[in-house]
Amino acid sequence: MSSDTRRFAGCRNAILAKIPDTELQRIRPLLHPVEFEPRLVLYEPGRAMRYACFLEEGMVSAVSVMEDGRTIEVGNIGREGVVGGLLLLEADSVDYRHVVQVPGHGLRMAASDLREAAEVCPEFRACTLRYVAAFLAQTMQGMACNGLHSVQQRCCRWLLMGRDRVGSDELEITHEALALTLGVRRASVSEVLRPLQQKGLVRYSRGRITILDRPGLEAGACECYRIVADRYREILC
Repeated sequence: MSSDTRRFAGCRNAILAKIPDTELQRIRPLLHPVEFEPRLVLYEPGRAMRYACFLEEGMVSAVSVMEDGRTIEVGNIGREGVVGGLLLLEADSVDYRHVVQVPGHGLRMAASDLREAAEVCPEFRACTLRYVAAFLAQTMQGMACNGLHSVQQRCCRWLLMGRDRVGSDELEITHEALALTLGVRRASVSEVLRPLQQKGLVRYSRGRITILDRPGLEAGACECYRIVADRYREILC
């Protein structure tokens, strides 16, 4: 059995795992394995999206970039969805930088192939568009969260969402990357993580954060985590 066949037999991307085998076999030749290295930029604002990516492992952040270079995350994508699903809404570019936050791997499809596949595979189209609706709901809630809630609440929310997207209690992310995601100074990340570690909620070391107490993190997060999680269950399940 080839490596491609093994990967499809145990596909970990939720969209591809849900569609009928007949549709999966039809789009299979259009999907190409790809590795996602940390900090790899997939899209820049205003530039053409040439492909879509179905993550099987790892996480991608959609970040807003200010003129002075500051950034803040407005949404994230893991193995539950697709990077570039807006192509099915006739969008050719995105408003936010999409960057790999947690390394992993997945399957890439050319933009033209995605649109053509959606025309002949109705379940594939429906599953992808449902995910796009969920992601847009996440970004809108994320913008409200960034403006209304404390850094500690937002950090707890991000760690929980990261755990959901990656499917693991261990997140490979540096303090610097988390600072860029939260829109704060690197020192602020240390100030937020220190009490979380002292309470036994997380353990952090160089380039890695391990979640030890999920209920404790949920208690420290704002309501935005629950709102987004409920919305995802409502739309995607």
